[in-house]
Amino acid sequence: MTAAGQPLRLATRAARKTKGLLLSREHAEALLLAPCCDVHTAGMRHRLDIAFVDAQGRVLEAHRDVGPFRRLRNKGAAAVVERFSSCSTPWFSAGDRIGVVCLEGERL
Repeated sequence: MTAAGQPLRLATRAARKTKGLLLSREHAEALLLAPCCDVHTAGMRHRLDIAFVDAQGRVLEAHRDVGPFRRLRNKGAAAVVERFSSCSTPWFSAGDRIGVVCLEGERL
């Protein structure tokens, strides 16, 4: 899977969603958390790019360069895509459509 041209990991289990990118390397793959409508950056050492996505794959909100100790939520979101912030790589915008194809591992 890819997020804006980058590899994407899927997190559907509570323990994996709770951990998020917290203990990941700075250049780790983007992460799709599903179901999810609420994320925080408490304890994060690096800034994140975050996108809230509805059940039809439409990006509801997209945030870039979110600092530590922030909480973001969108009640209409079915999933969240997050990655370590990267100004040099494209990111989603509100209204974009995304699709996910699971080839192996966790299922949506």
